Amino acid sequence: MTLPPITHRFPTLKFDQPWQLLRPELISDPETSIRFDENLLRQVGRGESGPCLCIKTEPRCLVVTRREARMENFAQASATLATEGWPVVVRSSGGSCVPQGPGMLSLSVIHPRIKGWTLKDGYLLLCVLLGQLLASYGIEAETGEVPGSFCDGRFNLQIEGKKLVGTAQRWAGGNREHAAVLAHACLLVDLDLPEVTARINRLYSLCNNPQQFDPAACTTLRKTLPPSQLSSESFITSVEQQLATQLTKTFDV
Repeated sequence: MTLPPITHRFPTLKFDQPWQLLRPELISDPETSIRFDENLLRQVGRGESGPCLCIKTEPRCLVVTRREARMENFAQASATLATEGWPVVVRSSGGSCVPQGPGMLSLSVIHPRIKGWTLKDGYLLLCVLLGQLLASYGIEAETGEVPGSFCDGRFNLQIEGKKLVGTAQRWAGGNREHAAVLAHACLLVDLDLPEVTARINRLYSLCNNPQQFDPAACTTLRKTLPPSQLSSESFITSVEQQLATQLTKTFDV
């Protein structure tokens, strides 16, 4: 699927209050960090804040959905993973389990709900924004499912059949006047895919869930680009800055 320019596809993303770009420091507690975006969603929904963009990294953890939190033996499995250095946090958006931590970059777009705005619009917005970022590195991404990848979905961004970006959403407020949208994307920048996939598979196994994921179904931005002398930390920082610069121009922050 070819992604259209944001100015053509989303001309209605204008609000009374200006967009703001947030780049918070790393929050060491996984629960607090994951709740950060949800707090922003409530603030926007109540009219206490205008639309905002948030770029951040999370502490190392596995983030699951409420549906997955109902799996057999979930509490015991979570305790086991926590002792192994992978605490498990439950999120409010959909999808399925994703790893977080060094090497993963998160983008959240939070705004008042617009009349006629759909879930597809939210997903396409994320795909356009991250697609533009990847294009700045010479990468032409497509959307679509990637069988075998963790948190698979129609609106993954993929390169050569491998998942590079995952997306999820949460809406708050229903059809009320102050309803708000949280659209969230995770970019696999430079992380150990066999390690993080094994951790998700272990969680599922401990919960007697037969589904397992294939690390080869995903790739990272680092692997997609020519070799670089930058350290992993420096590379991730450069990608974050590139995304921030792009968002600043796109949303006139």
